[in-house]
Amino acid sequence: MIPGKAQNLAVGVIMAWVLGLTVPISAIAIGDGSKLKIAQIRYSGSWDTRKKAPLVLAQEVRFRTSIDVQLTPTVVGITEPAFFELPFALLTGNSRFRLSARERSLLKKWLEGGGFLLVDNTGRSEPSPGFDQSIRSLISDMFPNRTFKKIPPQHVLYRTFYVLDYPVGRVIRRPFLEGLFLDGRVAVVYSQNDLTGAMDRDRLGAWTYDVSPGGEEQRERAKRLATNIIQYAMCLDYKDDQVHLDHLLHKRRWKIQAPTIQAP
Repeated sequence: MIPGKAQNLAVGVIMAWVLGLTVPISAIAIGDGSKLKIAQIRYSGSWDTRKKAPLVLAQEVRFRTSIDVQLTPTVVGITEPAFFELPFALLTGNSRFRLSARERSLLKKWLEGGGFLLVDNTGRSEPSPGFDQSIRSLISDMFPNRTFKKIPPQHVLYRTFYVLDYPVGRVIRRPFLEGLFLDGRVAVVYSQNDLTGAMDRDRLGAWTYDVSPGGEEQRERAKRLATNIIQYAMCLDYKDDQVHLDHLLHKRRWKIQAPTIQAP
């Protein structure tokens, strides 16, 4: 195990221990710790509406950049120790949901520690009102003094790898992305354009959904946007593509730390 892997793993294990999580023996085994995992959050609700999209996104990032991406699908619950080993996670859905108090608390600590969350509203004809209300309520519960803000088109997120003018997905229902800003960075990106729907495939490998109104050109733009988001999540305002995730995380100032325990 190289030092970078050991350091990242130790942070995850210590954080889990402090938060009272059970750490399995497999958590200290040698693995692909230096590879980026496109991890999807599992929760009580419709969390897997675009089943193949995380794998397709991982493939696209590996093909288009030199970020070393793990292609094995990763699904994780917020209360699992493995969650705190991840710098990036994906949360999708098309209906109302609610996280438990413990899940909200842990997700808040993860975000404050440097975690990046991509949220995708996968409603079919229109953005799901139930999902939209749920995600806004979740942000309000975790950060009472903050709300989503529109990410301006000149933000570095639109030029971390590709230069883009506006966000797209399977559809273009909102010509903007929204973000939760923490400590000068975007910690949560919220798309209402079914971004993952543009990258979902069926069992035979064909695209699951048509893309409207721009067809395959729009699908390509959606892939580029997703790549930019991943690049931003790993590097923030550092535009130059790097080879190793350890280096990316160093540049990104990944900083999960154990919370302070008050003496009795």
